[in-house]
Amino acid sequence: MHLLERQTQLDELARCFQEARKGCGKLVLICAEAGLGKSSLVERFVSEHRRDARTLWGACDALSTPRALAPVHEIAAQTAQFGSQLTRDSESGERLFGILLEELARPERVSLVVLEDLHWADAATLDFVRFIGRRIQRTSALFIATYREDELSPNHPLRLALGELTGHHVIRMRLAPLSLAAVELLSRDSGRDAAVLHRITGGNPFFVREALASPGELVPPSVRDAVVSRLLRCSPEARELAELVAISPGRTEGWLIESVLGARQPAVDEAGARGLLEVQTASIGFRHELARRAVLEAIQPERVRALHAQVLPILAQHGTDPARLTHHASLARLGDAVLEYAPLAAREAARLGAHREAAANLGSALQYASSAPTPLRADLLERHARESSLANQTREAIASATAALALWRQAGDVEAQARMLSMLSQEYRSVGEKANADECVAAAIRILEALPRGSALAMAYSWRSLLALNRGWDREALEFGQRALALAREIGDRAAESHALCNIGGALLGTGDRTGYEPLERSLALALENRLEDDAARAYRTLAFYAALIHDFARARQAFQEGVEYCEERGIFSHSAYIRAYYTACELDRGEWTHAARMASELLRSSEFTGVQQRVTLLATLATVRLRRGDPGAGELLDEALQLALPTSELNRIGRVAAARAEQAWCAGRFADVTRESALGLEHVRGHTAPWINGELLYWQSRVQPVGPIPADVAEPYRLMLTGDWRSAASAWEGIGMPYHQALALSEGPAVALLAALAILDRLEAGPLASIVRQRLRRLGVRGVPRGPRAATRGNPAGLTAREVQVLTLLVSGHTNSALAERMHVSAKTVEHHVSSILEKLDVHTRTEAVAAAFGLGIVKSGSPASAATSPEPR
Repeated sequence: MHLLERQTQLDELARCFQEARKGCGKLVLICAEAGLGKSSLVERFVSEHRRDARTLWGACDALSTPRALAPVHEIAAQTAQFGSQLTRDSESGERLFGILLEELARPERVSLVVLEDLHWADAATLDFVRFIGRRIQRTSALFIATYREDELSPNHPLRLALGELTGHHVIRMRLAPLSLAAVELLSRDSGRDAAVLHRITGGNPFFVREALASPGELVPPSVRDAVVSRLLRCSPEARELAELVAISPGRTEGWLIESVLGARQPAVDEAGARGLLEVQTASIGFRHELARRAVLEAIQPERVRALHAQVLPILAQHGTDPARLTHHASLARLGDAVLEYAPLAAREAARLGAHREAAANLGSALQYASSAPTPLRADLLERHARESSLANQTREAIASATAALALWRQAGDVEAQARMLSMLSQEYRSVGEKANADECVAAAIRILEALPRGSALAMAYSWRSLLALNRGWDREALEFGQRALALAREIGDRAAESHALCNIGGALLGTGDRTGYEPLERSLALALENRLEDDAARAYRTLAFYAALIHDFARARQAFQEGVEYCEERGIFSHSAYIRAYYTACELDRGEWTHAARMASELLRSSEFTGVQQRVTLLATLATVRLRRGDPGAGELLDEALQLALPTSELNRIGRVAAARAEQAWCAGRFADVTRESALGLEHVRGHTAPWINGELLYWQSRVQPVGPIPADVAEPYRLMLTGDWRSAASAWEGIGMPYHQALALSEGPAVALLAALAILDRLEAGPLASIVRQRLRRLGVRGVPRGPRAATRGNPAGLTAREVQVLTLLVSGHTNSALAERMHVSAKTVEHHVSSILEKLDVHTRTEAVAAAFGLGIVKSGSPASAATSPEPR
């Protein structure tokens, strides 16, 4: 079948290929619903450029639980010089990624890499795509990845990965259905009514092909009917072959078919000739996953189970990987086999950083473990709890750890009980259940102090230190941290030593003592040296949090960049989720409000961000941007944040939310509420050393009433504001890099300072405070007070500036970023900022969605010249 209406995409791929030949690698993400021809497009492009490039091909399979890094190993095995090393060296995903990147960077010949069906990818494979996506521009490679957008739920892990792949080296393509004209061309010799065919198939090329291949004049009501109709026209031997191939996602090896069915060459030839199966030298598969599923659904369930049971022992004899064996064992409902293979698959997935898949495999094993010996069930539950925790599936971790605790009690394993109690204390803390967290860690310490002193006790002390640290109880955090550190060094436990140093560093930084960086950096170094991945991730997370808390933005940015990369290359999403949340607060303080709000909005919609601390931080960030810009919805967000924060008793969370609520009340003129909200935060700070939170709360309280003696531990910029030294305070805030706070300080000065404040506030689009400053200027008799940018936004419901409306109109007209930059006489970076702001204000993810929103809100009128063009693919 001809490849119609795809020349634009082929031309763009060719352009990217030429860039890669020059050493400027590209990542192209091709998305479309099933059947629109992603594979056909890529196959055509590869066939046209195969002679000019080394082609490496991998695909994700629709296994019940994906095998960790399967497509990456498939790609690696095809490399000429490093192939044997890559398949043999499986120490970690990090090592594998590094060797592959080195291979792709070789300048002698461009590499053309294809990775199909990312919607089925395991977590470690998504980490690989992130890893390559951040570095592809430094290689001589064109990396093409395909995925189905109709397979992505709102919380699908691929959505988060795609959101992180940005930059000029990342190209996004979305395939559209065929037009009526294309369907007419395809069906002109069939005698079919092209208009009816187009309407029923929706222009889906695969559906059109299946419909044209089915007998009769009528169009089949579904692709399933078309495929099954073709299947029924085959001989019994060919149907039996198709059924066997249908139970395995991807392709089925020739040796497996022969082992199950014997020699079936006539059946193979028949199925290939009828277009039902695609026959290659060593394997057979369906031409499209939709066809495989259609055949699979047509087989009786008992027959499906029997086929899975039939292939399982044959695959096991051939040394097939445990993930594939688990898939067949699960679908055959062979409990003993699942119990044998699933834990092995989980261990391999965990080693490669695919913690979600590890948890899923252990979950499969647990379904058949009810009759297993108690120690085995307890061990499976403990492993499931640990992998769920690393995958940021906190509630699942709590359920499994609780069940494991009960079984270890039955088994009489006291140390294992303490281990589970320590784990539970941290999981309960993550969901804000303070009392349970305290009870569990205290119970763990009681148990362990009655036993010989060892690693478990050192870790329990460190967990107790961490709980205190999270609440701002710095003295207790230091006390138990030092106990843990001393014992860890006494017994030579590097993991406990790293854990304790991390807490000690955090406790010192929380009090404003920057010497805390030294133990934190030592904690990180120890973890990295000893390959303690969870401890290294926690050190990055702690660095990110405290650097953000004390407004050390350079350190925070470094911890964010290095920490997120480290965590996500290893599938440690629990820690990377926290680091991302903390970074939104940094962007807020730095005045990067559009980026902060957009990032917070996306993360709040993601299933990765379920922890209470994460949500409180994200809600506070998004609410603060909205209240400072005068946008609706801030109050509801802050209500939710306070409801989540209060049960934790953590002063950092409660104090931050209380300060935001006090600020909102002050901007709205609700001065009694300012007093109440700031008092709420100060009540939790009382008795603790928290320079920045204490200072912020006292500052808002001072706006409506005297605050009395200023505590000695208040951070210097706030102390200057509280003593009325607005000039020094403004200078201090400017030095730190916090423009809104600089404007707050300037707003306390004379007219010239007020005008300087107004300029900052207008740039930030901080409408409420800018309005207050304008009123003060007018009361002082200042003439010609600038009206500001917000006046121009009142004519459209999304609050877009006139410049943003211009950009949006040009987007509707089909302009790319570079074309927009040339048309508007600005840089591409400026255009990127405008587009990002538009997406955030319209609360959408892509340019296509922005264009649809523009018409829906009436910002761009239907029928206008702009609306006649097709929107470009999002970049």
